[in-house]
Amino acid sequence: MRLSRFLMLRIAAVSLAMMACALLLALWQARLNIAREERGATETARLFDELDGLESGPAGDMPAHLSALRQISAQGRLRHLQLQLQDDHGNDLLPRLPETSTPLQRGYAWLLPPAYGGVKPTTPQWNLQRADGRRFHVTLLLDPGSERSESLTDIAGLLGILLGYGALTLLAVYVALRLALRPMRKIIYAIGQYQRDRYDYRLPPLRLLELHTIGQALNHMAQSLASSQEARRRLDLQLRSLREDERSRLARELHDELGQRLTAMRADTAWLVRRSLGQPPLADVANALAEHCEHVRHALRDLLQRLRARQPYEDEDEPLPLHRLLHELVDSWRDMPDQGTRFELAMAIDEHAVGGDVALTVYRLTQEALTNIARHAQATRVGIRLALHDDGRLEWSVCDDGNGLTDPGQAAYRGNGLVGMRERVWALHGEIDMFATHPHSSRPGLTIRARLPLQPVSATSLTNDRLAHGEPDYPS
Repeated sequence: MRLSRFLMLRIAAVSLAMMACALLLALWQARLNIAREERGATETARLFDELDGLESGPAGDMPAHLSALRQISAQGRLRHLQLQLQDDHGNDLLPRLPETSTPLQRGYAWLLPPAYGGVKPTTPQWNLQRADGRRFHVTLLLDPGSERSESLTDIAGLLGILLGYGALTLLAVYVALRLALRPMRKIIYAIGQYQRDRYDYRLPPLRLLELHTIGQALNHMAQSLASSQEARRRLDLQLRSLREDERSRLARELHDELGQRLTAMRADTAWLVRRSLGQPPLADVANALAEHCEHVRHALRDLLQRLRARQPYEDEDEPLPLHRLLHELVDSWRDMPDQGTRFELAMAIDEHAVGGDVALTVYRLTQEALTNIARHAQATRVGIRLALHDDGRLEWSVCDDGNGLTDPGQAAYRGNGLVGMRERVWALHGEIDMFATHPHSSRPGLTIRARLPLQPVSATSLTNDRLAHGEPDYPS
């Protein structure tokens, strides 16, 4: 159904309902007017009956007739008329009705044109002559105030109907728009998911044609972006796998070539040291050569460790020993000369449950984080932690008490090292964030925290995992 048709149907339904209400109100008003007319006619007939009794009735009934006339005059039920009764001396026998008009009625009367076109009508007057000689003077004064009051009531009722109709129409349009645009919450929710790179969410079929078209376009866009993002992730993993293979090849070449030659050089240097005993100049040179060989050996070992996670003798098909690798990495930083930083490593996770790609990513993330801390942070304490998060994913974090970053969120998109860490986590469908360890301290430090799946996942399995953990399929 089109949005225009949906709105028109709702507004038409409200209009019909309002017309029915207006008809019922008009019928009620007509019934009230008829009742007034009937009551006025009855009172007028009663008036003339009482006047006839006052003129021709017995003298003993005069007080009763006068009392009835006073009652008729006091009740004000004579429509558009007022009765004035005087004796033959000009004394009023009936009380005058007090002025009861409100300021609104007086203002309304001022706005109306003059009654009867400005020509004063003839006032009906006649005399009542009793047989006993008493006379009464009767005057019927025209009273347009009652008609004004009734017309004012009719106008107020009409205005009330119009105001009610307008208010209910606006309410109907508001309700209709809310009902029509309620699926927009799903569309806004979907856009929010896509802004967080969660392209697995799909909009259900929507009732209105225009919104359904928008939803289908968003679903198509999300599908295209999900396919493109998944292709980028696969390409990134392939490039990193090729890079790791190249690192392993270089490490093997260095180990096989330089390692053997360095071993031979160390043996020759040791022979020179033994033969130069007693010859101070030659002994100094031989000892210097031995120290250089030792420095080269340490440098080569560190280089091999950075290039290759595994040891040269380890089988490529065996699971990556994450616990041992991280312990060796942290120990290598602890053993560095002039090291004033205290390193703490806490691992509360089974390394056999962590996939090879995930374990290698954790190792590289830790390498990069420790390198950045050593270069820039000037930290005195560094904590590395691995644990299982509540959602079943691996949570890795490195925190320090160093200089920190002015804006960790923006820095994650600038430096090569931090950008590389973010890309590694993204390629495995993980999440990473960076924030100050102690925000209000002079040395705020930096905490880098990532959540990774224990095993590499595809987009389909990631969708099922999110739904299994209670992620809503649509906004409530």
